Amino acid sequence: MNNRICVSLVALFLVGCSTFPDKLQLDDNTQLVTYEDAASKAEQVKGKMLRWGGSIAKVENKPDSTIFEMVYYPLNGYGKPVSGDDSMGRFRMSVDGFMDPMVYKVGRFMTFTAQLNGLETGLVGEHEYVFPTATVDAYYLWKDVNNNIRGSYLLPHLYWNPGFNNWYYPRHYRRNVFIRGSTGNNSHRINSTRASGAKNYQKSVNIKRVER
Repeated sequence: MNNRICVSLVALFLVGCSTFPDKLQLDDNTQLVTYEDAASKAEQVKGKMLRWGGSIAKVENKPDSTIFEMVYYPLNGYGKPVSGDDSMGRFRMSVDGFMDPMVYKVGRFMTFTAQLNGLETGLVGEHEYVFPTATVDAYYLWKDVNNNIRGSYLLPHLYWNPGFNNWYYPRHYRRNVFIRGSTGNNSHRINSTRASGAKNYQKSVNIKRVER
């Protein structure tokens, strides 16, 4: 029976392997620019690819393009931004064409692949701010807008059947995952120059699974 349990656990792990949406997938050899590098040494990494995500803070329609001002959050294994109590900063993304603000509403999550243009100065309210900017190659608008991110992952869950003295899982199953910010000992700080005057970097997250 131990062998059966091990096989089932391996199958669970393989089913749960992360994949990005097709639009966000890049060649395995692509060297991606991090937010920290873009903020601290933009001229050295200008023109390189990035894959960033976050929450929409502002949508500005230009004659031939749309500028998204985003609050940066790190991505999970599926490419979805993971929000928390803090962010590394903000960035701006330029997308060709008109993007309706009633669809791309403030607070919704998006993930982009783009080429870094550099830095530009702007305002957040009355505060002067330096934004990493990029021209978008592809983007993905996530359906879930809950800032605590409640995601549904179709993972098999084993149940013990005392009547037949064995393990089984139902034909249909769904597991909900809740991700919340954490101030645990595994949090870390990256020492680099930011695009803004923000003090703290994104905290690490703990994952708590709740079965339904």
